[in-house]
Amino acid sequence: MTITRHCLRVTNAAELEAFYTHILGMRNFGTPGAPLLGFDPHRCLLELQSGATRAYEPTPTDPYWKTGITVRNLDHAARSLKKQGWPVSEPHQFRDIGYLCHLHDPQGFTIELLQQGFEGREKAVGAGHAIGGQATLAHITLRVSDITRARTLCEDTFGLRLLSIQPVPEHGFCLYFYSADSESPPYADLEAVDNREWLWERPYALLELQHVFGRSSAPFVAVARQAGFTGFSIRRGLDNGVTRVKIADLESMF
Repeated sequence: MTITRHCLRVTNAAELEAFYTHILGMRNFGTPGAPLLGFDPHRCLLELQSGATRAYEPTPTDPYWKTGITVRNLDHAARSLKKQGWPVSEPHQFRDIGYLCHLHDPQGFTIELLQQGFEGREKAVGAGHAIGGQATLAHITLRVSDITRARTLCEDTFGLRLLSIQPVPEHGFCLYFYSADSESPPYADLEAVDNREWLWERPYALLELQHVFGRSSAPFVAVARQAGFTGFSIRRGLDNGVTRVKIADLESMF
């Protein structure tokens, strides 16, 4: 099993294709009219779905938060963005979670760049694009209010495996990372900090749930034709097809 698609409905697929390929170094494994963007054709790809007539309007309370990309050397990636004139926050070590920074694509979707090692533990970048040559399309991040329902959906309905739990009580949330792969973390304690750099080194995509403490659960209402996250796909082996998980399938945990 593996997570194969991270799906966004957008207003201008060509604009975003240019950004993700030129600025971030992804390749298009789809077609110009239906881009499938990523760093490895055999891993998760960003599926840009045309047809949105209303612009993306993110808020801090949205169920969808961000796309996560892991890199071997974050400072190198951030310098590349700055040289290209693209705004990016300063890299910083966030607690015992990771060394990271943030930016937005031309249509307002949030992207997190996360180093595979903690601050000061960068790795050799290698040849190729400054970002694309060292990156993995790694995280689909959702905000949830009901973590019990969220875990039931992920584990019992979708068959995903919980790899890491990362409490951040001073900021009012806890992170849960799910994989479709069969790997187990090095340490059985899923809250172990020693698992985290291992987690950021995984070559495949993870579903990240941010359980926001005190977040009010409310019926999820999708706005017709508005740009935004539409779901993800899971491939269940070579012969068992692909399961498309739509955002409406997730609404009970928001």
